[in-house]
Amino acid sequence: MKRPFLLLGALTMVAIPSFVGCGGDDDDDDVPDLPTSTDTATTSTPGEGTPTPGGPKLENSTATPSGLEYRDEVVGTGASPRLDQQVTVHYTGKLAATGEAFDSSVGKQPLTLALNRFIKGFTEGVSTMKVGGQRTIYIPSALGYGPGGNPPVIPPNADLIFEVELLAVK
Repeated sequence: MKRPFLLLGALTMVAIPSFVGCGGDDDDDDVPDLPTSTDTATTSTPGEGTPTPGGPKLENSTATPSGLEYRDEVVGTGASPRLDQQVTVHYTGKLAATGEAFDSSVGKQPLTLALNRFIKGFTEGVSTMKVGGQRTIYIPSALGYGPGGNPPVIPPNADLIFEVELLAVK
């Protein structure tokens, strides 16, 4: 059974199995529009995924002007990807509000996709990584799925946290 994908969609979304192409059939050609948002993100207590007003979302993280935060767990030594390049990643996606994992490629086939095909926050967070790196990325709703969410798993205005390992760039 196909479930809606999770990460694709700078401008479009594609239905693929197991949210993010962890193998299997991906011949569904329906391409709905990606929700956009200018809403501000909720924030969380450092180190926790619980929304609270103000403050950083990840302990010891780097914040970008867009509101994205990231923390390098392992700094890679390989190349950094360009937007037009394919990246191969292992990831685990969680809802920031609850810490509940909604998808993961860990223990499955890693995902390979052009960096510019992911949601904006994932693209931004991975674009400054180097191959071999591992990073935790906090993605505010406006850089994820915005007010539309990605039902039934991603609710409207959900902030997301991804644990990402950049395996390859081609």
